[in-house]
Amino acid sequence: MSTSHHKLLERIRHRLGGTQAPELPPVLHTTPHAQGVETFCAALESVAGQAHRVTCGKDGLLVLRGLIAERGWNSLACSDSEFLRGWCEQLGPTCRADHADNPIPRGELLKMDAGLCTAQLGIADTGSLALCSETERHRLVSLVPPASVIVLFERDLVPDFAAALQRFGEEGLPTTLSFITGPSRTADIELTLTVGVHGPGSVDVILIEEVDSPSE
Repeated sequence: MSTSHHKLLERIRHRLGGTQAPELPPVLHTTPHAQGVETFCAALESVAGQAHRVTCGKDGLLVLRGLIAERGWNSLACSDSEFLRGWCEQLGPTCRADHADNPIPRGELLKMDAGLCTAQLGIADTGSLALCSETERHRLVSLVPPASVIVLFERDLVPDFAAALQRFGEEGLPTTLSFITGPSRTADIELTLTVGVHGPGSVDVILIEEVDSPSE
C-alpha cells in the first residue's frame, strides 16, 4: 500500500471516531533502484529471457558454471571485456576470448555453444540490453552462437529507452549500438513465431549488484 493510500485511510478512521476500522497494513517502502531491478527482471522474463541476480562477480561466475553444466555447453566465446577476462581464465579451455589481435575465426564461432559478454546499459521497462561497440568487442560474440550470456551491473540500469539514448548522447553515440530484447525471434514465414533464426535462441542475463575486481 502506498503512503498516500495509507494517509487517506487514516483520515477516514479519524472521521469515523469510535467506529471500529479495519487494521491497516504496514507501508512498504521500495526504493526506485529496487523497483528498476524488479521491473527489468520481469520484463526480461516476459520476452523469454532469464535473469540471474547475484551480489558479486564471484557469485556470477558460479551461475555461469551452473549454466555450462546444466546445458551441456562445451565451448564458450568470450568478448574482450576486461571484467570477463578473469572469468574466461578460470573456465579454462571451455572459454575462448575473442580479441582484435587474435580473433576467433567466424567458422569456429558458428560452431561454439554460447557467447559471453557484458552490456553497457539495461533498460528496465522493456528488459532490453544495450551493447556499445566502442566499449567492447562483442558484436559477433553476442549474435552468432546459439545461446547468449550477458553480464549487466545494476548501476547501469536506466528506466526507459529515452533515458538510454540520453545517457549515450551525453557520452557520444558509438559507431554501432545494438539493442537486445530477449532471444531472437521472427514471424516472417506465415506469421509463425520462430525463435533463434537471426540470433541466439536463449538469452541469460547475470545481473550483478556490486562491482568487484575483474579477476574475482
